[in-house]
Amino acid sequence: MPKKINREDRKSSGSLLNRPRKIVPPHKRKTDSVEASSTSGKKLKSDIAADVTEDLSKHYRVIDFLLVFSTVSTLVKCKTCDGKITFKSCRKEGLGFNIKVSCEKCKQSHYVPSSNRIDAGMYEVNYRFAFVMRILGLGLSGCDKFCGLMDFSKNFLSKPTYNTYIQKMSQIIQNVANQLFSYAVVEEKEKTSQANNLEDTDELTVSGDGTWKKRGFSSLFGVSSLIGHYSGKVLDICIKSLYCHACKTWENKLESQEYEKWHENHVNNQECHANHVGPSGNMEVDAIVQMFKRSTNHGVKYRNYIGDGDCKTYGGVLSAQPYGEEFTINKKECIGHVQKRMGTRLRTLVKTSAVDTETKDGKIVKRKSLGGKGKLTAKMIDKLTVYYGLAIRRNHHSLEKMRDAIWATFYHYASTDKNPQHEKCPRGDNSWCEWQRAAAANDVQDFKHSYTALPQDVIEAIQPIYQDLSKDSLLQRCVGGFTQNNNESLNQLIWKISPKSISGTSTIVEIAAYVASGVFNEGAFAFLQFMQDMNIGMGPSSHEWARATDTERIDRANKDAENASKKARTERRQQQKDALDAADESSVLYGPGIDDSM
Repeated sequence: MPKKINREDRKSSGSLLNRPRKIVPPHKRKTDSVEASSTSGKKLKSDIAADVTEDLSKHYRVIDFLLVFSTVSTLVKCKTCDGKITFKSCRKEGLGFNIKVSCEKCKQSHYVPSSNRIDAGMYEVNYRFAFVMRILGLGLSGCDKFCGLMDFSKNFLSKPTYNTYIQKMSQIIQNVANQLFSYAVVEEKEKTSQANNLEDTDELTVSGDGTWKKRGFSSLFGVSSLIGHYSGKVLDICIKSLYCHACKTWENKLESQEYEKWHENHVNNQECHANHVGPSGNMEVDAIVQMFKRSTNHGVKYRNYIGDGDCKTYGGVLSAQPYGEEFTINKKECIGHVQKRMGTRLRTLVKTSAVDTETKDGKIVKRKSLGGKGKLTAKMIDKLTVYYGLAIRRNHHSLEKMRDAIWATFYHYASTDKNPQHEKCPRGDNSWCEWQRAAAANDVQDFKHSYTALPQDVIEAIQPIYQDLSKDSLLQRCVGGFTQNNNESLNQLIWKISPKSISGTSTIVEIAAYVASGVFNEGAFAFLQFMQDMNIGMGPSSHEWARATDTERIDRANKDAENASKKARTERRQQQKDALDAADESSVLYGPGIDDSM
């Protein structure tokens, strides 16, 4: 009978049972068909994890100083005189401090730092803490609250010292992010060549979108991004700002010679954070144009631009001619935003169709002639909007099929038992159209529709909308099935790091935008890459967290990518009323379909 191995035996013999399980990073795992189904599963396969050094001796612990060192003091003696050793914290700076080790007998003292000092003497733990709190959306006030409630200290750092940390951090993060962007451009070139059977290419397809720190069009800060179509990675971002704190402090001396001299140096030294002039709504246009112009720094040009049509960005790019007069930049539409136009137009139609009606009391009131039961209710508008979007998505490879599918939904809801109009509906027993399924079974003689057709006045009112949204000029830009979903996901990630509800500076927005872009491209290991370039050591706990986070992200993305999950989400969206936001008609700079003139 084999000898039973106990725990001590395993420790001494190095048994396999005692060895830690090796965790393989997501990008090095063997992939299968399920993982390839999600964008995250395809993206998080870079070698960035291998570039981050794992220091196995690095770890932090929170201790009760008095409890621990009063006990240690009873266990050690001075090696010189055998006297009693005492421990005391001193020279405190943020979370860092010195431990004064003294002998009561010979009075010798030694000072041990509680954390490594890096970059001109700053405590590593302070730099790490400031970065982590910053990406959690918390600034100096949040750091102070944490330190106070944890009984570390009444505050973290002085404001000037903290600002120095943030400025240094911002520059390093920007440098790392730009390096990651260059890697993404190379990957996008390779995938573009593979998708189009080319040996090499420098002409890429990108999707662009803008987002603002404050809702509406009075925001001081805006972020715009360009994301590669085939890689799904951020290729470039641009932060626009209307505000500079230093300039604000001089606003009472604008006419003085002192100000003119200061402002000249301020601008020449590239210290001014206000890099945008004009309305906030124009930030996206200016930023996208700027990124198009500097794409040649990476040796590429953007041939196809996927936009939402809500902003005059494409027109601005054409006017700027970033690559000269002879280079044509094509416009592609985001299907999701095109779908949104249908809902917006139908809701606007209902609102503007109000007519004067006399009540029983003789009062004249306005009532919506096209709304209400049996007409364009909120549920019916959502249904027509979803069907319009599905008609484009399911037939994005053919303009003619898109057009036929769009009109199929129109005539489907115009059909009555006496006048069925289902010629454009898909045929066969698997058709979504119940009349066509009955026709496939030769059972249309006594067929009765399970729904009530829209009234004739509603059909006549919505027909021009269908004609407008099924024009060849619009559908041609939808061929290929492009979306801006990646840009919108990036936007959400940016404002998680710098919440819109909390005021901030352009530097804070820059940190949020560059960190979010790095994490969007490379996963949680991008956090570690930023910290490593800040000279912050990475221990095993941080690596394990990054692996687990990326694994969870891939698993969640794979689950969402399954057909069953997609169908369930579509049904939930269809059931929601007023799911699509109406356009803000007051703005001439931004709104659904405003760029359709191009």
